[in-house]
Amino acid sequence: MNEYLLARGLTNDEIRLCHELVNIPTAQCSSLNLAQAVMILCYEIFNASREVKFEFIPRLASRHELDGMYDQLKELLVRIDYIKPENPDYWMANLRRFFTRIQLRAKDVLILRGLCRQIDWFAKKQFEEGEKAGRQARCNRFHSPWL
Repeated sequence: MNEYLLARGLTNDEIRLCHELVNIPTAQCSSLNLAQAVMILCYEIFNASREVKFEFIPRLASRHELDGMYDQLKELLVRIDYIKPENPDYWMANLRRFFTRIQLRAKDVLILRGLCRQIDWFAKKQFEEGEKAGRQARCNRFHSPWL
C-alpha cells in the first residue's frame, strides 16, 4: 500500500462521511498512528463497559435512518431556498455534525422527518395558493365589470 496514503490523514470529504469524530488530546506528539488510536479507544470502551448500569436506553438511529433523514432535509432546504442548490453539501455537513453531536434516537429521526413532510406540504400549499391568486388577479383584469 502507498505509504503516503497511510500518513496523510483524512480529507474533508472523507471526514464529512463520518458519523462520529473523536479527538484524542496528545501532549508532545501532534498525532497518533492508527494502532495507538485504536488502543486508546478500546481501553476507554473497556473501562466504560465496566461501569455500565443496566437501564433502558432507546435505540439510536441507524446510519440508514440518518442518511434518509439527511437526504429529505437537504431536498427540503434547497426547495425552500434555505440552502443554495449549487453547493448544498457544504451546509449539510454542518447539519450532520450538529445532529451527530446530539446522537439522535430512532424516534427523533421519525419526528424530524414528519416535521420535514409537514413543512414541505405547507410550502407546496402556499405556492399553489399564490399561483391561484395570481391567475385570479390576471383573470379579474380582463373581466372587469366596468368594461
